[in-house]
Amino acid sequence: MTTDAPQAMASTPLYQQQPQPVPATRRLLVSQSLVQPEVNALQAALAQFAEPLQVLVLGESAVDPVALDSVEAFAGPQLLRARLQTLLATAPVGTRLYLCGDEVFLWDCRQLAEEAGLLDEEIELFRTGARRRLYCVHCATFQDITDEALSECTCCGVQLLVRTHFSRRLGAYMGVCSDPNLPRAEVRP
Repeated sequence: MTTDAPQAMASTPLYQQQPQPVPATRRLLVSQSLVQPEVNALQAALAQFAEPLQVLVLGESAVDPVALDSVEAFAGPQLLRARLQTLLATAPVGTRLYLCGDEVFLWDCRQLAEEAGLLDEEIELFRTGARRRLYCVHCATFQDITDEALSECTCCGVQLLVRTHFSRRLGAYMGVCSDPNLPRAEVRP
């Protein structure tokens, strides 16, 4: 039996809609923003759990602290990453991490969590933005894109086809040359 619906590749990440009702010793929400409806719904769902909830947010200090034990706002991503590394280094067993933002933000934070020793089962991802990372297989550079299927590499100039293959190690989709006659952004003789 066949269908016309395209199947996602096994490497394509799947994102949560609701937090899993799993026991935890501590809950940590790291968000790119707290002013999006999806984030507000996640924040409300996490507030229902008995365990303490600590929130790290990028760029916002005016946050509704309802049912939150701790909210920390950071002016830039480097400051947020440094604080997240510190918290994860001292996190007790049973800590659950909830990451909320676009794919670039999610996979950067997820990499920090994995380096700190958190397991896949302890990390939940909630995608809220369109930005994602593209890796050019020709010059090994990264660039941020949205949902386009074709993109010109900002480094080598090759017109890239954005594959649906996602590398968890790189936190990026693979970009391959879309025209074999123009492998180096120039016409072959």
